[in-house]
Amino acid sequence: MSMRSKNKFLKFLGIALGSVFTLLLILYAFAEYSSQPSFCSTCHYMRPYVEAWKISTHSAVTCVDCHYPPGFKSHIRGKFTAISMVVNYFTGVYKKSKPWAEITDSSCLRSGCHEERVLTGTVLFKEGIIFDHWPHLTKLRRGKKLRCTSCHSQIVQGEHITVTESTCFLCHFKDQPEGASIDNCTLCHAAPEQGSDKEVKYDHSYVVEHDIACEKCHGPMQVGNGTVPPERCSVCHAEIGKIQRYGDIEFIHRNHVTDHKVECQNCHQIILHQSVSRSVGIMPECESCHAKSHAAQLDLFSGMGGKDVPPHPNPMFDEGLNCQGCHIFHQLESGFAEMGETALARAESCEKCHGGGYGRILQQWKNLMARKVDLLRIAFTTVEADIGSSVVSEKARQNALVMVNDARFNFELVEQGNFVHNVAYSDELLSAAHDRLAEALNLIGSTSAIPEIAVYSELVPSECKNCHYGQEEIDVATFGITFSHSIHIERNRLLCSKCHSNMRQHGELVIRRDECLSCHHSQDEVSCEKCHNIQSKIYSGSVDFATEAMPDFMYEAGVECRGCHEGTQGQVERVGADKCADCHDSEYKELLIEWQEATARSMEEVSGKMSGLPFDRLSVDDRKKIERVRQALQKIEKDRSGGAHNIQLIEETLLAYKEFLGHLPE
Repeated sequence: MSMRSKNKFLKFLGIALGSVFTLLLILYAFAEYSSQPSFCSTCHYMRPYVEAWKISTHSAVTCVDCHYPPGFKSHIRGKFTAISMVVNYFTGVYKKSKPWAEITDSSCLRSGCHEERVLTGTVLFKEGIIFDHWPHLTKLRRGKKLRCTSCHSQIVQGEHITVTESTCFLCHFKDQPEGASIDNCTLCHAAPEQGSDKEVKYDHSYVVEHDIACEKCHGPMQVGNGTVPPERCSVCHAEIGKIQRYGDIEFIHRNHVTDHKVECQNCHQIILHQSVSRSVGIMPECESCHAKSHAAQLDLFSGMGGKDVPPHPNPMFDEGLNCQGCHIFHQLESGFAEMGETALARAESCEKCHGGGYGRILQQWKNLMARKVDLLRIAFTTVEADIGSSVVSEKARQNALVMVNDARFNFELVEQGNFVHNVAYSDELLSAAHDRLAEALNLIGSTSAIPEIAVYSELVPSECKNCHYGQEEIDVATFGITFSHSIHIERNRLLCSKCHSNMRQHGELVIRRDECLSCHHSQDEVSCEKCHNIQSKIYSGSVDFATEAMPDFMYEAGVECRGCHEGTQGQVERVGADKCADCHDSEYKELLIEWQEATARSMEEVSGKMSGLPFDRLSVDDRKKIERVRQALQKIEKDRSGGAHNIQLIEETLLAYKEFLGHLPE
């Protein structure tokens, strides 16, 4: 080869190598540029995903770090795929077949990312929910091999590669046989128990200790069945052959879940993990055998349906408890009974979950509600009689009847629905009924009076009223003295949390005796009447038992409360019969005991006569008098002196009551 030819060849080779080098530089620059998230966002289809990535936990990780598997070959293969997608974008082919991204498990588990995630054991997914990656990624779940993206996906627009809970629910709740371990509640979240650093609405310690099944109270926690409508297949597939394999469950899941990243909700209808009571109704499906006869109970339990009464659901309804929490439907020890008995809930039903003593609260509800119902019956009789005999315009009469009908609606809702399903809401319904009856009397210009009823839901200024209905009427012994809830709650409007707490144990007493005394007996001049109102009225004879005042003889002599109730150290204390001997003869002690025993016998006789009366056959006036007798007995009981504060008044009052009741028909 001549020198000239050789030079030409070298020149050509240099130009060629330079061109190749330049081309490689251009390709490298384009490869680097196309690897940036800013390039990905140039495609409008990808823009929402890129925007979601920017605010995700992976915002510091570039797109290709996840979307290209580890290794040089994978990176090159990914580049060719990306180039083809760019070509499709500019040629419009993507409009016919949108891009479908798949992220391999190796991308997630690569060094420097989540390589130890499988080995870390349980983690806190969210408050109260635990999750373990190990069994989900290393073992078959319901016979299927899961991938990272089986749970971490982007079904919800704007949430990039986050955990989609609805996917969890499909595995854990779809077609689960009874007793299957995968739907065991405590696999994911422990039973909420009281802790030192938080409050819970219901401490499940008792439930855990006695191994009570969650379904006993909460019932089914699945809404939806997660079916796959065949027509969903045609959204992605146009080939008849593939659609014909619809029934091949094993193939379908291997091809879509294990081999390819297809979100479960692309095929399955959604399953919600929540109480059935919050979605499709609290009552079980009994209509095939029974008429729908529990609508009133449902209205009370859900706190709905009253006339002009705001919604007030039972806390147990809010927490998703179903009917079988207290009632066991058609179930025997041997299994399901086709025509079994529906168990009635009793105090034992409450104590099964709430522990001993709850039955006492239930009895308290019954006593207070029975009293209010009796008072409203008297009120209905009075109002309806006045409307019938009043001389008013027809419009006023009709308006009054509308008020009575509204009152009757609320009253019957409580009676038919059984107040125990929501005692606080029942109290509000009966109080609203009372107000409607009072309005009816006002519309017809009647001067008749109907019995006043306490609105217990307004007297307890806290959520405690949902269960501790009427607590203000309960006196308890604490710090060696009798404590009146009425004085503190009703009169002084103190919150229950002033003395009680739920931090460690529900309702525990956290106030100390010295803190009580910081309010009581700390003044130079203490007015006993401020707290001991009933005792003061009985002692002074101003209580409304008799038509005229009948003070105790010691009150007339100017003896103050401290004359008997002041101890040797100047402190105020409760005293017994021995205290009388300080001023009177020693025989006075026995005399006081005789007075108290006679008072107790008379109280028992009056109560016995009242319980046997034919209430429905009595006149309106007699019913009103009986109610005054009932109120008087309550005041005598609250006085707690057994008549000692004014024995003459108590004896004559009870004697008059016995004579009145004795003349009524039996």
